[in-house]
This record gives sequence, structure tokens and C-alpha cells, in this order.
Amino acid sequence: MSRINGPYYIPAKILADQRGITGLETAIVLIAFVVVASVFAFAVLNTGLLSSEKSKEAALGGLEETSATLSIRGQVIAAANSGKTAIDSVKFNLTPASTSSEPVDLSTTGTVVTYLDENQGINCQNSQAFDSDPDTAECSWFAAWLIGSGDIVESGEQVEMTVILTNLTPLLTEKKEFSVQVKPNKGAIVIVNKTLPGELKGITALR
Repeated sequence: MSRINGPYYIPAKILADQRGITGLETAIVLIAFVVVASVFAFAVLNTGLLSSEKSKEAALGGLEETSATLSIRGQVIAAANSGKTAIDSVKFNLTPASTSSEPVDLSTTGTVVTYLDENQGINCQNSQAFDSDPDTAECSWFAAWLIGSGDIVESGEQVEMTVILTNLTPLLTEKKEFSVQVKPNKGAIVIVNKTLPGELKGITALR
């Protein structure tokens, strides 16, 4: 049966049909899902790219650190004072760990040398800044190029490191264990860890 809506006759069956409205709602929901999925996918992709870039930077940084590595060549030599009661200096040679190693800065501004034993831990000064104050525990260091020159240790070069220990408090004496750490601004730390023998000689090759 039809009913009158204003001046027009509209079949009741048409008024009861909701298929057009339902289709419109479905389309709106579908579009909303597509938009949300697109935004989410973009966020995930962007995060993934950022993570990949960070991983790449970390990998390259780690490779650079490991490739810029020095190693000890030869023995560690300890020189005692005239009375052979304490060690005045420790010497050792450094060279690039391999022919493919990156250059390493051993300048006084690019390197920190630290001395440690059971009584003290001191960042050694470069030889120009060493004031030999008897009231302050101090150590100093300098590098001498045996092969090559300059402040940068490159492939094929060899450097003699000398650490002066005359102003330690207390001094480095027999049977003591000590450590010297050479820390360039790039690359691995070189650690010299030795124990003095029970009797000091003028010059002692430490094992």
C-alpha cells in the first residue's frame, strides 16, 4: 500500500529499503580502515628506515673503532733509578695491528695515558705539562717515532711510548703489579699490565 507524502505518492516498499544507507556506511568504514592502515604502514616503514640507518651508523662506527687499533710490538722495558729501588720509566713500542688498520692519533691532544697500581690511578701529563711537584703524585709520557713521523700512527710506522714514573706516591717498587693504558680518541685501548720481579735491575724486560 502507498502513502501520501506531501503532494506525491511514495511506495511504502521504497521507504523501507535501507540498502543504500547500509552501503554508504560500509564504504565510510572501509575508507577509514584504508586511511588508518596507510598511516600505520607509513609509520612502520619510517621507523624501519630510521632503525636501519641507525644500525648502519652503529656498524660503521664499530668497524671504524676496531680497525683503528694499535698493538704492542716487542717487550715492555722498565728502567730503575740509580739505587735500583724503584722504577723511573716504562717503555714499549706500538704499531698498527694490521696493514689494513686505520691511522691512529697519538698526539698529546688526542691521547690519554693512564697509570694504575694498587695505590693510585693517575692520568699522565704530556712531558711539556709535567711540573715535577714533589707533593703531588704525577706521571708523564711522550711518544717517539722509530719508523715514520708526525702525530698519526699509520700502517708500517712504529712508535716508542715512554711513561715517566719518578713522581709517583708511593713509587713503583719490586713485586708490584701495575697497568698503563693508552687511550687514543679513536680505536681500541692499549693496556700494558705487568708485575715487577722481586729484584730490580737497571733495565728489566718485563714478562
